[in-house]
Amino acid sequence: MGFAETLAARKVRGQKGAFLSAAGGECQAQGCDQSAATQSAELARQIYDIVGLSGLDTVWLATDAGAAAIRLAGQGAAGVLLGPDGDTAGARGLLDALLSAPAAAPAGGGDAVNQLRKVATEYLTDFAETALMIQIKQSGLDEKHPTPEALAKLAGGLEKAALMIIGPTRSKEMGEKLKKAIS
Repeated sequence: MGFAETLAARKVRGQKGAFLSAAGGECQAQGCDQSAATQSAELARQIYDIVGLSGLDTVWLATDAGAAAIRLAGQGAAGVLLGPDGDTAGARGLLDALLSAPAAAPAGGGDAVNQLRKVATEYLTDFAETALMIQIKQSGLDEKHPTPEALAKLAGGLEKAALMIIGPTRSKEMGEKLKKAIS
């Protein structure tokens, strides 16, 4: 059962959205923005690193307006967004189901974006998702239907951002791989 089928089969009271991001950077989201979902997973990863508790399996963020639960698994993550009356036990079950579901490829033109994401992750490691999020917003890229111009702008922005992180030689090497990925 894939992402959409899992969500359809496991209704959670008060659910506003959900996402599943795989180790390769592919992100599937329903009821929330893919970029925001990726950023949320990165935030959860940073919280795990800061807190350093090996037994911590789910990060819960709560406000009067609702809650978000994010669980990391390897390099992937799953998250559920709940309204104020959300069923937290149901959310835990949905997280389990999402993380055990086989990953499906995202629909549309996401393959080129995923190729760029893989190259960026290879070179920028922990900084990749943050750099991608910023550059996707700056390039105006529609991740589901990317235009060649927006992909070229994203690749150029990532190469420029990499200069500060990994230096000129490696960023040039990364830039060549990014250009090859979108050609």
